[in-house]
Parts: sequence; C-alpha cells; structure tokens
Amino acid sequence: MKKLGILTITLFAGLVLNAQETKSVDTYKIAFYSKDATGVFKEMSGKVTSDEVAKTDSTLGLKFDLKINVASINTGNGVQNKHAKSSEWFHAEKYPTIDFVSSSVYRTEKGVFAKGKLTLHGKSKNVVIPIEIKSTESKTIYKAQFSVNRMDYALGPKNKVSRNIKIIAGVSVKK
Repeated sequence: MKKLGILTITLFAGLVLNAQETKSVDTYKIAFYSKDATGVFKEMSGKVTSDEVAKTDSTLGLKFDLKINVASINTGNGVQNKHAKSSEWFHAEKYPTIDFVSSSVYRTEKGVFAKGKLTLHGKSKNVVIPIEIKSTESKTIYKAQFSVNRMDYALGPKNKVSRNIKIIAGVSVKK
C-alpha cells in the first residue's frame, strides 16, 4: 500500500515543500531468544517513510515507525504465553505495544544503522540497531539482529533468566 504525503517545513523563515513516500509494513517477523526462552510476536504494524530530499551519501532518508502488539506473543506454550503477558514480564495490559521510532538511518563503512527510540515495558531508551536492506522488484526487506538488556527496561525478575535478549526482526515493504 503506497501513500504520498506532503510535509511542510519552516526553516530559517523559508518554506520548503518536501515529497515523502510512506509505505505500510507488508509482512514481518519478530522473534526473541535468550538462553532460557524463545518466542515470536505475531502482530506488528507500522510504516516506513522514504524522503528522497533528505537522502545523502551517508543518510538514507528513511524513517521507521513500528509497533509490536505485546499480546500477540507466542512461545509455543500456552502457559508460558500467559505468564509472558502477565505483570511479572511484559505486562501486556498496561504496556500493550513495543515501539521503535527511528530518528535517522545512516550508512558507515561498518554497515547500515537505524538510530532511534525503543520503548519496551514503559521505558524508552535510545538505541542504534544494525540493519540489512535487500530490494527486489516488488518489495524491500529490512532485517535487524541485536540484543537488549531486559533489565534496562525493568522487564522480568532480576535473577530468574538471562539478562540479554537477542531480537531478530524482519520487515517487508511492498514497493
């Protein structure tokens, strides 16, 4: 699904019109792994905005605004799913989404990175996430693999399981 939007920016008392192309997330996969638990989130929504005017050699002109539905967690075990959604862990009722909003997407000699704010369990942290971008004729695929310390987000009890959670995310956007 394509949308074309016009953004008006006032900069130094001048008026700049900037065409942006916003695309909705078509398919996705969000999985998490630790030495103690694995699972996937079944529902995600969001958009990827491409701003050709903001594009430079190092800045890709992309913006991610993604939301994961916490209640869609699936560990492969119904009892674990219920526990993961409880107040002891994700507290899905109080914190229904995990959000990532990028402030910039840029390229260095080490790869492509999305810098932004990750909000999990009501706590927001600035993060830099390495991403891979692959394009075909019909879609663009964004893949990320990174780790977070769950204690940075007050997620779960302190000593029961590993503090580091590996997150693998893939988002496909139709062209």
